[in-house]
Amino acid sequence: MSSDDTRIDRLGKRGRSLVSAVPPWLVGHNPTRSLTIVFLATVGTLAVAAGVGMTVGSDRVADAAVETWRGATVHYEIIAVACLLVGVAAVSGALNAGLIPAFSLVASVPFGIGLARYGTEYAVGNMSVTVSLSEAIADGLGAALVIGLPLAVLGYLVEAAIRRVGSGNRGNSSSPLRPNRS
Repeated sequence: MSSDDTRIDRLGKRGRSLVSAVPPWLVGHNPTRSLTIVFLATVGTLAVAAGVGMTVGSDRVADAAVETWRGATVHYEIIAVACLLVGVAAVSGALNAGLIPAFSLVASVPFGIGLARYGTEYAVGNMSVTVSLSEAIADGLGAALVIGLPLAVLGYLVEAAIRRVGSGNRGNSSSPLRPNRS
């Protein structure tokens, strides 16, 4: 029996679930709400993949993102989507959903764009190669980690900063040294 097994057994004996052992900032305060958000992210991934695949194509979106990143040509739609994704992460954090559900929502867009590559053809020298499902999933995971994770963390931090400034302690994270006694 490993140490992880004994830890889980001790949680069960104390009447706590495994969810209670995970910090709430990571998975959220409400497991049902967090699972609902992760499910919506899955549906969003499929919707983005279908939408991008049937309209502009993932290659055009990737080219526009790279041109904007390098500063060659500014594509305002890419900047607007990035800002929108940071806002989505902030709203998810405001719903006390945790960082993982916020990441799943934000990462669903770049993952869906990468997944939209499935079945497309590209030329390598004199050969024509079709993108397999495993290549499309790998591209989507790479995009989700490289693009989605920083945007999700930024949105989560924006939400935490807004909550801290908006609370009654004027942005101070700690309690006062001497509480006011009336």
